[in-house]
Amino acid sequence: MVNRRRWAAGALSVLLAVMLVVTGCSSNSGGGNNPAPQQPADTANNETANNEPAAAEPEPADPEPFAIKMAVNFDGKDVPQAGNPVQQAIESYTHTQLEIDHFPGNSYQDKLSVMIASGDLPQVIASYGAPKQSYLLSAFQNDVFWDISPFIKDFPNLSSLNQAIYDNVAFQGKVFGLPRERPLARDAFIYRVDWLKNVGLQEPQTVEEFHQLLKAFKDQDPDKNGKNDTYGMTMGALGGSGPAPSTFGVFFGAPNVWDVQEGKFTRDVFTPEYLEGLKFQKQLFDEGLIHPDFAIMDRPKVEGEFENSKAGVIANSTNVALSYEARIQQHIPDATVDFFSILSTDKGKRIAAALGSNGILMFPKSSVKTEDDLKKILKFFDQLADQEMADLLEWGIEGTHYTMKDGKPEIIDQEKFDNEVGFPYKWPLRAVSLDAIKMQGNVNPLVTKELQVTTENQNHLVNNPANPFISQTQVERGAELELIITDANTKFIMGVMDEAKWKSEMDRWLSSGGDQIAKEYEEQWAAAQ
Repeated sequence: MVNRRRWAAGALSVLLAVMLVVTGCSSNSGGGNNPAPQQPADTANNETANNEPAAAEPEPADPEPFAIKMAVNFDGKDVPQAGNPVQQAIESYTHTQLEIDHFPGNSYQDKLSVMIASGDLPQVIASYGAPKQSYLLSAFQNDVFWDISPFIKDFPNLSSLNQAIYDNVAFQGKVFGLPRERPLARDAFIYRVDWLKNVGLQEPQTVEEFHQLLKAFKDQDPDKNGKNDTYGMTMGALGGSGPAPSTFGVFFGAPNVWDVQEGKFTRDVFTPEYLEGLKFQKQLFDEGLIHPDFAIMDRPKVEGEFENSKAGVIANSTNVALSYEARIQQHIPDATVDFFSILSTDKGKRIAAALGSNGILMFPKSSVKTEDDLKKILKFFDQLADQEMADLLEWGIEGTHYTMKDGKPEIIDQEKFDNEVGFPYKWPLRAVSLDAIKMQGNVNPLVTKELQVTTENQNHLVNNPANPFISQTQVERGAELELIITDANTKFIMGVMDEAKWKSEMDRWLSSGGDQIAKEYEEQWAAAQ
């Protein structure tokens, strides 16, 4: 009898519990207007009446991938098709859907200004080079782009970037884009090692040794084809795809564009060391060591002269030496290249410092409507510096771009990697250097040397003291005024203009607005002190 009573009591308890559950479910279903019943006080902590934990709420389904449309520069040969395996891997890891418009680097600045003027902008738009063009500064003033400085601290990888690099791209204390980090000094002269051996010389250390190298590359049949069909260095228009006169000027002791002494700013062109560097380039031209048509050569033509073994030296940056070697080896499998950055003079070792970034990635308010969307985009770029993405951007896809050898990744085909990973994704999209994050692998000695040289260069930097400042005259008329200097330099090198006329052109630059630029820098410098 006792057992029957216990069984009946238990059955009644179960029946009551079932009725309560059914009643509760019906009151919350079908979009009814009745509020959910209040939980009893003794079960308020998500516990049932018998003190057992309630079942966990199901996780919400993942939202759709966040769509990001971008416009960036592209310096490779062939833009990869959308939806390629590398892009798919990026999208999968970051939970995004990317639409990337790649524009040729040599015409990107013109395209950028047109896009901004039209107002039809994607969510991410890259600037190429220093973000100090007048149309960009005007856009910053008119609040076209988001100021990202309040948000950087929320992203561990982006906030690891050297603050000085953010400062160098800031405008009126605001950062209107994410810097694409690169070494502060990475200018390099890339040369053919096989040619160097054929003419019996060593890598040049001084300006004079460099001069002798170029002469040998012109006169001593460095490719051993029995023809007089080579010259020393390929270069394009000044200020474009070639070493600027200021590069050699700094070697000879000139300031890096601007100098400031006791609060007074002076442009480098008014120093004898700058003119000495210009005369050196004129000597190279007079002796036929650079192409006679350098002033009208665009980047593809300049690079083609090096790739096709017409010239033995090309000026570019440390990180592209390996790419040039891969291109040349398509024609000459045994060809190799190397590079150096500094040519010393009696002034010692000196090299011009840059901004530490190759343009910025900007986020227009017209297409990035909310802070939440901005944070999602910043998260995407932050994730590109995670371990998995660092390995993808540095090595590509295993079996396609690299193979594992002795437990370390090793690139299979450098040119394939450059065209499918480096040019379309790594260089235009990465904000933070991946050197300390990526898997350490079996690398070409040029990669190791790149890190060594850019690190060593930091001991010999010549900074431009005007970098942190904005001159309104420079913004409005800087490009026009710079043409006076560039045109005069070109004509001087080519022998069309003598030294006296060149100096008068520098004076014209000064009286046409250069003196006002200096004054505006001086005012900001004084305020900063």
